[in-house]
Amino acid sequence: MGKSRRSEAGNANPLAADSDRLASRCRELEPLRPLCGCGCGEKLEIPTIARRVSVAYIQRYWQQHPNRQNHYKVPSLAERWTALEPLRPLCGCGCGERLEIPSYMLNRAKPAGIAGIKGHWNRHPYRQGHGIWERRTLHYIENAQPLNSEDLGCIYGTLLGDGAITYPNSSSRFPRLSWTHGLPQRAWMEHKASRLDMLRPCLRIATNQGYGEFSVSCSTACHPQLCEVFSIVRPDGAEKRISPEWLAQITPAGLAWWYMDDGSLRLTPEGSPQIRLHTEGYSAEENQLLAAWLTELGYPTQVKTYSRKQSRYFYLTLGATSARSWLADLCQYSIPSMAYKFGEGRICPPRWG
Repeated sequence: MGKSRRSEAGNANPLAADSDRLASRCRELEPLRPLCGCGCGEKLEIPTIARRVSVAYIQRYWQQHPNRQNHYKVPSLAERWTALEPLRPLCGCGCGERLEIPSYMLNRAKPAGIAGIKGHWNRHPYRQGHGIWERRTLHYIENAQPLNSEDLGCIYGTLLGDGAITYPNSSSRFPRLSWTHGLPQRAWMEHKASRLDMLRPCLRIATNQGYGEFSVSCSTACHPQLCEVFSIVRPDGAEKRISPEWLAQITPAGLAWWYMDDGSLRLTPEGSPQIRLHTEGYSAEENQLLAAWLTELGYPTQVKTYSRKQSRYFYLTLGATSARSWLADLCQYSIPSMAYKFGEGRICPPRWG
């Protein structure tokens, strides 16, 4: 009989007993639960260790952990808000009010620090709804370094080739320029960027989805004078469209930029030059306009065509006499990495050691 009782006691469910102890301790601790320290009005949870420790131990635990789970962010937010309040700068529009504290940056899983908030204010110096368009635009124009006719001549020239002009987004006041070249033409890209440094160009290396493993890209800051360039080069806001007005803006340096962007030189075994301008992206009418313009400049040019995958493409060629004149006139605008396009040493005299 005694053996049977010992067997029954040994087979008692320990989990049930543990659960009973926890339930009993919870009933004892329930009226003692303090409010969460974040001010949410909720009470702190009873930790599961309550079944193994004393009531006094749990009370000390609550003192050391005064916030409910995940409520620790609220006092941190309040502390940051207090620290940021005296740092709020004045609105850039001149209204005399101070910028708002961007609460969304403080409510992230990893809240922004004070330095991050200051950076946000530097990038967005106006209160929401402030910053009158005309006043901000006037300020931008007053601080933009002007482009002279030579700068614009180069810009119009490179836009015939690899250059692009776009508005970054629907809210942009002014357009900007951009280019993409293969990595071997990095020196050429850097030359264009240094020549147009007033536009604050930014270069970057990226993987190339087209030809070659990497490409070098460049984009400039937006500039007020590029609005007129945009209206001439992309009159309907869509694709670039060749026009006499556009061609009239191109300087000899701009002509050289176009050639170094989209031109190629081939020498016959006898050393006779032939130049090809890759204008396949333009229509037959635009190619005819370009050929007539170049011929008028003194470089007789022909329009030629080829077909590929049921599509017809047009390009320009300059024969030997025309090519020699072209190279002789434009080689002064070349750089060492582009010397191969000018037949230096064979067509043009060497300019670099």
